[in-house]
Amino acid sequence: MAIEDRDLPVGTRLVANYKKARYVCSIEADEGGKLAFVLEDGKRYKSPSSAASAVMGGSAANGWKFWSLEGDAPAQVSKPAKTKKSKAFKLFRNLPPNGLEEGQRRIWCQACQKSFITTEAEPEACPEGHRADDPELTSSVGTPAPEQE
Repeated sequence: MAIEDRDLPVGTRLVANYKKARYVCSIEADEGGKLAFVLEDGKRYKSPSSAASAVMGGSAANGWKFWSLEGDAPAQVSKPAKTKKSKAFKLFRNLPPNGLEEGQRRIWCQACQKSFITTEAEPEACPEGHRADDPELTSSVGTPAPEQE
């Protein structure tokens, strides 16, 4: 549970569960009266966020959301899941125009793994007959396109 009242007295204990481990942070005052957030290993931090960041291995953290007051249900903190971004599959790719006459383009066909030369801006098919609009060739790699009825 996130900490809402940020005016915490010396002696308050904060707790958090991170990667199946429980962490405790005590609030102490230094010689000048400034608050210090002290982890169980004795390391002192100036804010709950820097203490949370240390627990998380250097990742940025909002300490007021990471920690809970001891006795409250600790917040379950985990790293956000990485999502895989899917890229659109392109059947034809432009290659460098080395040695070509003006207006000509060298294109690579992903289907037949061959290059060909054309004057078209966007070729519809390669010399082997592979078409850029063929759903079987341009659907996600490795997954056949659903059959049309």
